[in-house]
Amino acid sequence: MKKLLLITLLLAGCQPGFHLTGQKTNRLTIDGAVAADSSMVRWLMPYRQNLDKSMNEPLLTLTERLDKKAPESALNNLLADALLVQAGKKYGRAIDVSHLNYGGIRNGLPAGAVTTGNVFEVMPFDNQLVVLTLTGTQLMQFLNHFALNDEALVVGGARVRTAGKTISNVVLTNGRAIVAGATYAVAMSDYVANGGSGADFLKPITTRNNVDYLIRDALIDYFREQGKAGQPLTPKTDGRISIE
Repeated sequence: MKKLLLITLLLAGCQPGFHLTGQKTNRLTIDGAVAADSSMVRWLMPYRQNLDKSMNEPLLTLTERLDKKAPESALNNLLADALLVQAGKKYGRAIDVSHLNYGGIRNGLPAGAVTTGNVFEVMPFDNQLVVLTLTGTQLMQFLNHFALNDEALVVGGARVRTAGKTISNVVLTNGRAIVAGATYAVAMSDYVANGGSGADFLKPITTRNNVDYLIRDALIDYFREQGKAGQPLTPKTDGRISIE
């Protein structure tokens, strides 16, 4: 007990008798006038070289620039189809529908060589791939929600016809009909699966597979595989999103 009391007194005696009386800030501009620390530059050089090598890796070649656009664009379709294919490979079974959040597509792809760095510009967020098993009723609710609330419906595996902002018809490209009580594998980002973009109705769904795979990595893997053919690609729209 005496030892404990002694330690307590010693610790109390070590407390500094300082208190904050005021504070001020000053903005410092860091530009070319500030000399780089040569030792730090040398230390970082191997990491920068590895990063540059990774980011500059050519994946495939495009004959023209691709940009996102509503209601449909070649870029929208290319990204959604890439996710459809790669999700199926990682999930181990066919995916019925893939979906990308239109707002999450942050850049286009250049004409010529498309690099890993370009894909980071398109998809800068570390969103994970999630596969939800939805009933036909839930799938239609999902598609209608994004047709109504997003600037464009970005999907793979489906052809959608809308009247205004309401879906009038959906055809799955794998030949399956959408039946209320049947189930469908739908690939999407964890952001959307967790209720992002107003999709709160997805939160209670328990038939969920959290695939350990970044959506950005899915795109990189797909592009790299497509590039192995050595032929430039010219992605086109295919009318999968039509407006009456």
